[in-house]
Amino acid sequence: MAQIPANIENSALLVDKMLQSDSGFHQLHDLLKASAGYPTISGLQEIDYPILNDYQSTIRSLSQLNVMSTIPLPPAITEQFGYMQQNCEMGLLPEIGRAWLTVDSNIFLWSYDNGSDVAYYDGLTETILAVGLIKPKPGILREHIKYLLCLTTPVEIVLLGVTFANSSEDINDLLLVPEPIFSLATDNVIMGVIAGTESGRLFLGGKDGCLYEVVYQAEDGWFSRKCRKVNHSTGALSFLIPSFISFSEEDPILQIEIDNSRSLLYTRSEKGTIDLYYLGESGNGVSKVASKTLHSIVQQASYIARTIDSNNFKPIVHLSAIEESESLYINLMAVTESGIRLYFSTTNMTRTDQRASFLNLVHIRLPPGYSASSSSIQRINRVHKAHCKRSYTLMVSNQSDVKDIVWSLSNDPFAYEPQLMELFSVANLNGKMWKLCEEVKRQI
Repeated sequence: MAQIPANIENSALLVDKMLQSDSGFHQLHDLLKASAGYPTISGLQEIDYPILNDYQSTIRSLSQLNVMSTIPLPPAITEQFGYMQQNCEMGLLPEIGRAWLTVDSNIFLWSYDNGSDVAYYDGLTETILAVGLIKPKPGILREHIKYLLCLTTPVEIVLLGVTFANSSEDINDLLLVPEPIFSLATDNVIMGVIAGTESGRLFLGGKDGCLYEVVYQAEDGWFSRKCRKVNHSTGALSFLIPSFISFSEEDPILQIEIDNSRSLLYTRSEKGTIDLYYLGESGNGVSKVASKTLHSIVQQASYIARTIDSNNFKPIVHLSAIEESESLYINLMAVTESGIRLYFSTTNMTRTDQRASFLNLVHIRLPPGYSASSSSIQRINRVHKAHCKRSYTLMVSNQSDVKDIVWSLSNDPFAYEPQLMELFSVANLNGKMWKLCEEVKRQI
């Protein structure tokens, strides 16, 4: 029998060691002790937010928030504030490393790494209300169009082509194609939210509370146009009712959150209602699965956490989809204005192959300051922005009318612990935060 070479045997041992180490990481539903029938709560014990002085120096010296760089706005951009007449918005497009500014009907983009490569588009006549970026569906557009920039105004939805002058591998020298690739009317519906899937689908949230999709294709078909707007929130016979007739009070959509790993889409409305849509096994469908009002969420949360004032469970200011790699059973996290995190499951948490069928609150995570011995800790309040990714949560709250605070919570130092333990820190900002997003790998 041939003897296994020592280097192969050592490699096998190393792989086994790494697999054993990986198995020590607990999924989120295990850390939260969450189950469908018995909702749980955490954040009331000292161990949930450990005091650093009780741990070894390596953990005590950890710094969760560091300012890497501060880049001022380019002079050409700051000049535009003086021309504003109606509306001004600002945001980030991390996929291409750009920041954007809209001043009335004009949009400006520049590299947020160094403030260079300013580009602009001034081909609209109406005020720009929302901006979004998607990777187009393969095979629809010419190869030099790498992204679609979606702009909405009160009267139209415009999709501009984004290309780059240098090469297919370089995101420098951004160019906006001056002639819109697609354009269609809003039918008097204000579209204030834009989101896209990894496969190139484009969704919009309307002020009327409806979820819309811009469906685009290469050529006109026998029964479909090259580009059209589809309302996924109305019934099949809705075309019989004139658009100016409404039987319900408006509840604008404020956020669209997409879980590409499960083909799920969530919307959050101004009144706090969360809607769940299933995009189909192949990601090409849309069906509304569940809806949960803020009243029902607060009612359920108050029953689970009876010692907590129910006002702390509202309003909801942010949704964050939890991908399958992080938890097989927990699907969504909602952040309230007081910093409470509400975790939802879309199944009964018995099998991993179940399709989403409802929204069920399975865990409440209270922020620092709720344990018996933490009376001296300042509680999080007035949260207006949040970002959550795997073991990290950032929350931005109002310190004053001109300054914000960033709260950072992470369980990275306690990754092998059997329960959710988080370090937290606070950083004061010199101004107000307009946009918060994660730097991602840039590719075209």
